[in-house]
Amino acid sequence: MLATPVIATGITHLTDARYFAAWEVSHLAFPLGGPVGIDWTTLNAMREWITGPELMVEVDATGDPAGLIEQLRANDIHRLLLPNSAPAASQKLLTEAGVELFIRIPVAGYQSLEDVREALAEQAVATAVILDFEAGGITWADLQDGHPFAATALTQLLADRRVYLEISLGATDPKAFAGAYPIAGFAVRGSNEEKVGYKSYDDLDPLFEGLETFE
Repeated sequence: MLATPVIATGITHLTDARYFAAWEVSHLAFPLGGPVGIDWTTLNAMREWITGPELMVEVDATGDPAGLIEQLRANDIHRLLLPNSAPAASQKLLTEAGVELFIRIPVAGYQSLEDVREALAEQAVATAVILDFEAGGITWADLQDGHPFAATALTQLLADRRVYLEISLGATDPKAFAGAYPIAGFAVRGSNEEKVGYKSYDDLDPLFEGLETFE
């Protein structure tokens, strides 16, 4: 059991799916289509092997929200992860259809605190937001050094929204971090297998081991 919820995104193979499910993450997100995504048949085959986490799909575009809603219903999926570039009109249609929206907001090194605050404010209909510092190569150590803004500003940023952080903590204790900042949880991302059925998780094990609780 984890002390703080974790969302695992970018799940394209069963090795990742089973690893994250074994750690009892709260959500598993499967990318659909595009150069790295999977199809519905593959997703539904994988879901037969996992239990526990809530499932959602992630897409890069919502050019046909009505068609997407139909696919979600046909496959009994009720949650969707979108980039913050998704049109507001499409987001509105999806939420009106009962789809629970999660929005990923990438943070770049050139962005100011006000830029990120505005990006969060624009996601009024989202159930939750993933604030993705790893997309811009920004670590917790960078924020502590004031780049691209001070770490102390996180408290203010996180106060008004349900936010999951995707950020490399380094040697920082994830339980202590979660106790110090009002986050909804952490977000991590899957990656390719080294070979079929095998992958090292040395980069992720410290986070999960640090969050493990036996209560």
